[in-house]
Amino acid sequence: MKKFFTLIAVAAMAFAAQAADWTAADGTATSEYAPVYGYNFETDQHNQMQYPAAELTGLASGTEITGVKFYTSTPSLVNELGSTVTISLANMDDVTPWQPDAWGGVYGDLLDVAVTAVATVAPAADEDGVWAITFNAPFTYTGGALLIDVQSIAGAYQDTYFYGKEMDSYLAMALYGYSGTTKKGQAILPKATFTYEGGGQEEGIALLAEANALEDAAEFTFDGDAVVTVFKNGYLFLRDESGYGMIAGVTGEFANGQVLSEGWTATKTSVNDGWVRYTDAAGLSASGETNAELAAAQKLTALPDESMLNAFVYIENVTISSGPFPGLPMFSIPLSNGNIPVTSTLWGMSWPASGSKNIYGVLCKVDGKVQFNVVDFQNYVEPQPVGLRGDVNKDETVSIGDVTALIDHLLSNDFVESDDFSPANADANLDESISIGDVTAIIDYLLSHEWPAE
Repeated sequence: MKKFFTLIAVAAMAFAAQAADWTAADGTATSEYAPVYGYNFETDQHNQMQYPAAELTGLASGTEITGVKFYTSTPSLVNELGSTVTISLANMDDVTPWQPDAWGGVYGDLLDVAVTAVATVAPAADEDGVWAITFNAPFTYTGGALLIDVQSIAGAYQDTYFYGKEMDSYLAMALYGYSGTTKKGQAILPKATFTYEGGGQEEGIALLAEANALEDAAEFTFDGDAVVTVFKNGYLFLRDESGYGMIAGVTGEFANGQVLSEGWTATKTSVNDGWVRYTDAAGLSASGETNAELAAAQKLTALPDESMLNAFVYIENVTISSGPFPGLPMFSIPLSNGNIPVTSTLWGMSWPASGSKNIYGVLCKVDGKVQFNVVDFQNYVEPQPVGLRGDVNKDETVSIGDVTALIDHLLSNDFVESDDFSPANADANLDESISIGDVTAIIDYLLSHEWPAE
């Protein structure tokens, strides 16, 4: 019986390997040149497609790809092509775009890279236009760009189109024709869904540090208390007792201090050499509980290490000059052990008025460096020393807490000096009495950060 329960406990935390998929170049543009050129399928042809790493963020290095799907707008025509197609793959460090010519073709040759044949099939799309290809053996993706090489034997003539995504450069090329020298291409990369082993939901994740430690592309269910620190422009930053996290592509409304309900799901990904984010999140909602302590911005005085990526922080008393919003990175702020670059890649913001500011932001990673991504600017207020006006509760600062303390003493008519009450400081309007006028004076100070002239 003990062994039985041990197996149950292990299974509850285990990652159940199953087929998963990732879609690259997901778009609605159409191309007739890739993955096969249906318009001239009556001749032999050779096609290549280069998928940049930015389209493959859901595939971790070491992923075993077991199949690929293409999507056509003309499924019946694909089924009539009738040719044998050999699919091969190759890992590349980066893409090498072809250059278009003035006649709709491309300059350059097919890439001379070693490819691994993974399947030989006939084109066959289902009624929804999905052409699914299962590999004979898994192909190991090693990170970076991925080349799909398609060679076909002459078949039937059809005017066939495939869905894809418009790109900034020509990453698909078709070499065809009776002489085998005609070159065509478009700045459209075919939509491709890669099937791979190792998918499924990682269960038992209750800490952000555990989610961050998962392999890239791992899907997980989060069953802990994640506290919202910042929500802006679809980015939801989180904190718990173990560390920090960030969910991209979030809709809805979330506020600082809210605790998310348990049971939300997401996929762990990494960008920019280790900046972890979660994508494809589902089931996000506020639980109704709050945690102001974990949600508060942390004061940053020294250069942080990567363990603080996604943390909500602020830098105190930074001098800002007037002028238009600068380029990126905006500037650098000196800290105790070096300068930290400041950027604003996540937010659309207006440049603040000049003066001393507290700058609030989150820590991200850009160009391999930890950077400070601005969330907000607030005017810097010089701390009030103990014993000066307005510090009613003697906590060494002037805040809304002093307003509350003064109102309490006015209601109780208790103006005796104590550890948490200073009659001298309570006389905020300097009229040598304690009254509702002092409450007004403190509120005015909090709004303007200036005392009236004595």
